[in-house]
Amino acid sequence: MRYFNYLTADEEQALFFLPPNSFHNHSHKEILAHSIGAALYMPATRLTFAEDIAFGKIEGLVSVVLDLEDAVGDNEVHAAEESLIGQMNRIAHWIDVGILNADNLPLIFLRVRSVNQLNYLLERLEDHVALLTGIVFPKFTADNGEAYFQILEDYNDEKAEAAPTLYGLPILETGAIIYKESRTSTLLSINEIIEKYKHLVLNIRIGATDFSSLFGLRRSPERTIYDIVPIRDCVADILNIFGRMEASNVISGPVWEYFPTKGLINEVMLDKENGMIGKTIIHPTHIKPVQSLYTVTHEEYTDATSILSNNHGDLGVMKSAYGNKMNEFKPHSNWAKRILLRSQIYGVLHEQQSFDGLYIRPNRAYV
Repeated sequence: MRYFNYLTADEEQALFFLPPNSFHNHSHKEILAHSIGAALYMPATRLTFAEDIAFGKIEGLVSVVLDLEDAVGDNEVHAAEESLIGQMNRIAHWIDVGILNADNLPLIFLRVRSVNQLNYLLERLEDHVALLTGIVFPKFTADNGEAYFQILEDYNDEKAEAAPTLYGLPILETGAIIYKESRTSTLLSINEIIEKYKHLVLNIRIGATDFSSLFGLRRSPERTIYDIVPIRDCVADILNIFGRMEASNVISGPVWEYFPTKGLINEVMLDKENGMIGKTIIHPTHIKPVQSLYTVTHEEYTDATSILSNNHGDLGVMKSAYGNKMNEFKPHSNWAKRILLRSQIYGVLHEQQSFDGLYIRPNRAYV
């Protein structure tokens, strides 16, 4: 899999100073954690998700979450499970007969409802679990977190050696997290589990919709989640605990739930400014704007390479190559490392290019 694979060779050459690199679900954990990008949620009841995923019917799709939780009604759970198993079997069959190359699959995640459902699905999917990259744990708490990760630990200990690691992606979205009186102790308890299972934590996600529901709020399509004061306050504390460089966690931005993309673009920009990468989306028209915003500009790349190549102790500061800022080698080195990692995955644009060249292209129909 590779970002922006919908571009022609000429378009890619015109847009990119350095093109994106390929990756797949066997790639290094650090690469995968930053590669999730625009994660498209699909109900597991969707009857065509196997074709949509396997044959590139959704242009630009790189990661997908097959949802068995909020996107599935309580009376649909059994049908969703059977749909999921049947369609994953179809994808596996296409790979077995040579119709499909597994390395060209998007990153596939499951969002489960419970620990019991996770156990059940791992048993039913059998060897086809190897097609997955991770499991999304909704309403993650200190009470259920250990059980979720212990299941993953057991699976990874017993899986075939050639099968990829199966990772966990906790969603922080419960009342105990956003309510002020319990927030710090709850986040610290969750952090103990995250640290214990660090090798299996691919991504920490923020469930802003559930948080908003607890206050009877919903941001408008023209606003960002950072305009909703209780949510902004909680996100700040999540970043303070989980976003420190020594923690080495990757935190994804809150879900965007509207079809229009104006507010989405503003929100992704704010996500990036606050150190988050990755976005849960609900419609294919969101894929290109979100992923395009994760590309690295030529100026960012030039600054990052200069900071890291000159951080040898002879100098402390230098004017940037663009002549519009000072680069301090020690304070800016962590930022520079993040930029260079992102550049491998999303590419570096030419000096005169911006994300618009990747975004303003027609999307294929999706029904």
